[in-house]
Amino acid sequence: MSDPAAGTVSPLDGSTLPPVPSSNGEEVKVAVVKAREAQRAWAARPSSEREAALQALATRLLERRSEALEVMGQEMGRGPVDNLFHDLVSAREFVSAVIRAGRKALAPEKISLSMLDWPGKKVTVEAVPRGVVGIIAPWNYPLANFFKHLFPALLAGNGVVLKPSEHTPRTGAWLWKQCVEVLPKDLVQLVQGGGAVGAALLEAGVDALAFTGSVATGKKVAAAAGARLIPCTVELGGKDAAIVLADCNLSRTVAGVLFWAVHNAGQDCSAIERVYVEEAIADRFVEQLARAAKKLRVSVPGAPGEVGPLQNAAQLAIVEAHVLDAKAKGAVVAAGGARTGPGYGYQPTVLDRCTDEMKAVREETFGPVIAVVRVKDAEEAVRRANDSQYGLNGSVWTADLARGEALARRLEVGVAFVNNHSIAGALPEIPWTGVKDTGPGVASSRHAYATFVRRRTVFIDKNAKPDPLWFPFNDDLMAFGEALVARGLGAGAGVFLKLGGLLGKRVKAIQELVG
Repeated sequence: MSDPAAGTVSPLDGSTLPPVPSSNGEEVKVAVVKAREAQRAWAARPSSEREAALQALATRLLERRSEALEVMGQEMGRGPVDNLFHDLVSAREFVSAVIRAGRKALAPEKISLSMLDWPGKKVTVEAVPRGVVGIIAPWNYPLANFFKHLFPALLAGNGVVLKPSEHTPRTGAWLWKQCVEVLPKDLVQLVQGGGAVGAALLEAGVDALAFTGSVATGKKVAAAAGARLIPCTVELGGKDAAIVLADCNLSRTVAGVLFWAVHNAGQDCSAIERVYVEEAIADRFVEQLARAAKKLRVSVPGAPGEVGPLQNAAQLAIVEAHVLDAKAKGAVVAAGGARTGPGYGYQPTVLDRCTDEMKAVREETFGPVIAVVRVKDAEEAVRRANDSQYGLNGSVWTADLARGEALARRLEVGVAFVNNHSIAGALPEIPWTGVKDTGPGVASSRHAYATFVRRRTVFIDKNAKPDPLWFPFNDDLMAFGEALVARGLGAGAGVFLKLGGLLGKRVKAIQELVG
């Protein structure tokens, strides 16, 4: 490591944390080379050994959790309960589910061939590790955002290079240290720094890349990966909508919307940022939501609350700008709307009577702000929810499950919910994906393995006789082709006898050609 980066700031109290050196271009190249050398032996291990190693890694993460909670507390400003549940508590179960999904994705596939058309032949399609996978993760979940790619990539037999966000480098370094202690030497590498280091990682020759981050950066990353003809999965921004219908269980809906909007201070691509509530219950919904939001405590030094601070000054500035813009355009602040404490804390905020012209409705806020839009009915709610450049999650809250499911299927999103939101992100056997500017990437489930493996077809022919389609091209081959066409058009059993006779003639003709 070299070239110390600018020191990061504690979001809890604004104090300066010791700087973490950035990696230079040569160090990034060396990291990829080392991971590649270690990967060959790792890929040669039986899958059962790789599974056991990943379970051991998950166990170590939990056993050393106090270290992780302390580091994340410094970098995120969240309390220990917040950190434990957001990034660590289910590590063992997460890996077990990754293994179940991986067994399906990585199992060899036997292709069935017609014995008449392809006698003596068998085909197997195998999953072959790409080689070295680069993982560029953001700061909002500094461990969990690695898990969804790290464990599948390793299970598939790859080496990995981790690049944490420059805002949370210490948490990424802690994760890497645990990998070093449990996994084979050099299999997992670490590089540190900002966007230039991410670009250097691509240039260093990784075989695949998983990126989670902003839309603007994600488009550049995908273009760079495309230029190098390597697979790249991207998970970009979100502006999730919740549709609240008049027949919903109001208390449960308020509790669910509040949690999925404000947990992790709203710093989640799948946080509920827009709520379309039917006018018939809008007053009661806003009143109850605002009352609950006011009861949430924002973390301050020495007193962890339910809601941590924003992670950095730039994100706090965006949140403040969106709230000010909404107020200027007529929104009513039903709860919150102000900073707290000496760090980057911000009150859980409910904005009522929002309109489509407001930044809090159109742009990704990534903060503890809920924009409530009142609508006439479900049809208007669906139309306005879909009127967004993003499409990660969406939810419908109603007592009528059949109606809710029908409406959820009309949402232009990757993951649709009824009476819940975002929870699928913690379930490794469920595809996590989106549409529009959220990006087409798939994280989790067997469907994500296109990034981590390539498919290799192994075709074996044990037939001692030549294939009838080989040279020479003569009248017997033409007759053979016509008989195959007749079979395809539904001719009777006689065509099979004809094919058998022609097959013998073809074999004899080929043998005479080469004899």
